[in-house]
Amino acid sequence: MNCWWVNHYACPSDEPGGTRHHAMARGLGQRGIDVTLIASSFHYTKLQERLDPGEQVRVETRDGVRYAWLRTRAYSEHPLARLRNMRSFAKHLSSASESLPVPRPDVIIGSSPHLYAADAARRVAQRFGIPFCSEIRDIWPESLVDIGGASRLNPVIMHMGRIERRLYRASSKIFTLLPGSEKHICSRGGNVDSVQWIPNGIDPSLVPPASAPPQDSPFTLVYAGAHGIANDLDTLLDAGRMLQEDSGSGACRIVLIGDGPRKKHLQDRARAESIDLVEFRDPVAKRDIYPILQSANACLLPLKPGGVFRHGISPNKMFDYMAAGRPVITMVDTPVNPVVDAGAGVSIPSGDPAALASAIRDMAGLPEEDRVAMGDRGRAMVMDQFNLDELAERVAGALRGVVES
Repeated sequence: MNCWWVNHYACPSDEPGGTRHHAMARGLGQRGIDVTLIASSFHYTKLQERLDPGEQVRVETRDGVRYAWLRTRAYSEHPLARLRNMRSFAKHLSSASESLPVPRPDVIIGSSPHLYAADAARRVAQRFGIPFCSEIRDIWPESLVDIGGASRLNPVIMHMGRIERRLYRASSKIFTLLPGSEKHICSRGGNVDSVQWIPNGIDPSLVPPASAPPQDSPFTLVYAGAHGIANDLDTLLDAGRMLQEDSGSGACRIVLIGDGPRKKHLQDRARAESIDLVEFRDPVAKRDIYPILQSANACLLPLKPGGVFRHGISPNKMFDYMAAGRPVITMVDTPVNPVVDAGAGVSIPSGDPAALASAIRDMAGLPEEDRVAMGDRGRAMVMDQFNLDELAERVAGALRGVVES
């Protein structure tokens, strides 16, 4: 069986970013399903172009996984530039689908968060006369309203709402990362029998052995991920300033690893306000992130306040933190939180810098054996329940059922 998995943001493990689809494609290949990942040529974290000047499409195999990179407009913080980036990828997919030099698919999966790529994948599947499946990694356009502040009456938001309903109705299978999203999906036209929860997780081949936390000071916390609006890193800077004002810049160290449209703003703000305990670092590849996480005492997962998180959360970084065996401080209002379920850290309200500063003090003040126990519980949970190799088996079974029905 041949499968095209369309994900604008897919990337291999030797690049920074989420590698869910890379691990899934490799796992599906081991189960007899030949996957081509179709992704944007413009790297959303590094903000760099992969293709050479004049090159429109490149097909290459990276670590055993076939990628088809499609030339896409550059991405920036400006909403219109981001929208153009999304639409250019979808347009290129539609126009290049007949001539892509890869095996013709028996089934196509279209992945969100943005809906234009998934809808283009739906149209290609319809043109080829094959089943279409959708993968919901974020609830759009609801997230753009709750997190981005867009109006529900915005014409773009209303248009995305129509696309969302069309995708759900057209999907033979709906893979959702969010455990509480079934009701929403069905309210927008999805069939309850087609919805299947396939969360994010960890690639066990990349996870190193457990290691003891560092003994040197200061107490170090790491955030590793995108620097965007939804990540609410301004609240983290606010908490850092409070900690510094109370105890000086040596009270702790907060390391922000990654890139994104808000990074320059955050760096400028930290510099202007002399928040010296915050350190910014460049993004690193997934295969290189675990030693860095294990060099920390704890990890941070802030998310902007928003009702959309009632559907649950499944960010890649959360599972990486847990796999590294470090306790996690989450800032998210959600009824489904694996960190809390595992006893692998603490959760505090979103958007509250004073609560975050207090949580950091409390975490630093715990006996080391308590933090180690939190990290061990988190690692045990993700290795047992959120292993992408095993999750690929569930996807393979679903795809076979769709193609053979």
